[in-house]
Amino acid sequence: MDGEKTMETATTKTYTETEDRIFRAALKIFSRKGKDGARMQAIADEAGINKAMLHYYFRSKDRLYREVFRYVFHRAIGTFGHTMREGTTFEQVLRLCIDGYIDFVYTSPDLISLFLGELREGGPVFREMVQEIIRDVEDAPPRILMEWIVGAARAGEIRPVDPLQTTITLFSSCIFVFFAFPVIQVLGGRELDLEAFVEERKKHVFDVMFHGLKPREGSESDPQQAN
Repeated sequence: MDGEKTMETATTKTYTETEDRIFRAALKIFSRKGKDGARMQAIADEAGINKAMLHYYFRSKDRLYREVFRYVFHRAIGTFGHTMREGTTFEQVLRLCIDGYIDFVYTSPDLISLFLGELREGGPVFREMVQEIIRDVEDAPPRILMEWIVGAARAGEIRPVDPLQTTITLFSSCIFVFFAFPVIQVLGGRELDLEAFVEERKKHVFDVMFHGLKPREGSESDPQQAN
């Protein structure tokens, strides 16, 4: 919109205030209603704009749905991907990745429902956006982490491990708590404070991952596993 102030929304892209408001509203509605159940009118109402303006920006619900995923991924990159790129040691990068990812999901509660709904449908949009980000964005956290895993293994700082499997293990360890917190409380045998548990989770995941990757005494490096 002419003359409208633009803002950095912790992403690699610049959005107008209206676009940012639309994405946040769409994320909320899609996460609660699913793509099929969501209505453009409801998204427009949540964003505080009229439906005609929403269609002007995005043309269709399918296009808006896809753009919400792109928005989420770029916001994650802006939130902790750029910071990871500035890391100078594997230990530092690992900690930045874990803390950044957990904080991002914790402060974006609608993400879990959005992701689950998409995955129930086979995850075509999710898969496409991940491929796009990994291919095109230098500061994509998974790419940075895998690069550091390969480099640290070659330098002998960590054991030779499969970088993809290790990255999957890390991200899974970070996000599982948000999918299964009610079950975790049952396992713990008491009511748990989510905020305090999240802080403890960050420390635990780092401790297990970092010390688990340390070279084992008497082991020999296998360069093939670090490629």
